[in-house]
Amino acid sequence: MGAAAEHRGNELIRRQCRETIDAQRDGENAALALQVSEDCNAFTTQAMGYLIEPRGLRQNTVERAKLRRGWGKRHAALCAAHNAWVDTDSRNAYTYHAACVRRAKAAYHLLVFALGCWTIPDHITVPRAAT
Repeated sequence: MGAAAEHRGNELIRRQCRETIDAQRDGENAALALQVSEDCNAFTTQAMGYLIEPRGLRQNTVERAKLRRGWGKRHAALCAAHNAWVDTDSRNAYTYHAACVRRAKAAYHLLVFALGCWTIPDHITVPRAAT
């Protein structure tokens, strides 16, 4: 067998292996995207629940933040992200992931604005994708 035939054979094997590896990698990426989406959804639920009914020492700060300038813009961004999240279909992992991350980021910005100089409560877990 000549060198050219060997190169053609190697290229054929490489192409077949690449298809298998790419399919496996896409499956792993989709699973990771769905896991991040679930983490973002859990955070958004916790953050919105806390913003609706703040507790403890931070309660007065959150209630006053709702009257400050800038709340409306951030709240509108969260509403828009939530509407986009509702319109997405969870069967497409990547668009669902993008909508969940966008919603979590909007919730994070609203929560940070509402808390001011206070830290985020310990019972709210912020995923890395939301920051």
